[in-house]
Amino acid sequence: MVLSKREKYIGICAIAAAALLAINSLVIEPYNDALSQLESQEATDKKTLSDNQLLLYRQGSLQNEWQTMLASGLDVDDSVAQSQTQQNLQLWARTAGINLDSLSSEHIPAQHGPFQVLDFNLEFNVSGSRAMREIAEMLWSIESAKIPIRLADMRVQSVKEGTDNMDVKLVVSTLYMPPKGPTESPTDLFEQMEFQ
Repeated sequence: MVLSKREKYIGICAIAAAALLAINSLVIEPYNDALSQLESQEATDKKTLSDNQLLLYRQGSLQNEWQTMLASGLDVDDSVAQSQTQQNLQLWARTAGINLDSLSSEHIPAQHGPFQVLDFNLEFNVSGSRAMREIAEMLWSIESAKIPIRLADMRVQSVKEGTDNMDVKLVVSTLYMPPKGPTESPTDLFEQMEFQ
């Protein structure tokens, strides 16, 4: 069978189109998919590297804070930790102009790792134009404390709708570290901790 010139061109174009489609589906699309996957992985790896570099940088500065915390607040005795935290909470409340209605503490069952936790429940009432400022000062004292303390829960509610008289309930937690053995030092524990 003899093909005309036109039929030869059509046949060549059809074969070329089929070859291009095959090359596209077998080579170009997988290449583009792999390239976009590599770019995504590169972005993830760059973020991980940046986070790790920040962690290493922060470890140096946190080492100093850890040593300060050990020197000023991370006690081995729960009664000392409880007393120190209560005194600080009362001082911070007075400084903020707050009269505490109640201040109680409770032990939390054993925690994972070397630390134990004490929870403190604070209740007070604030009113007037300085009410929010007093609450903010109290919270700032807790957040910027040199002892190992954190705000665990906070509830603020109005005593009566439309008034600036508010009841505030705070739960703060403090850590203490009972001795585990003579070989484990607080500095060694710091080096084993993961920062997040």
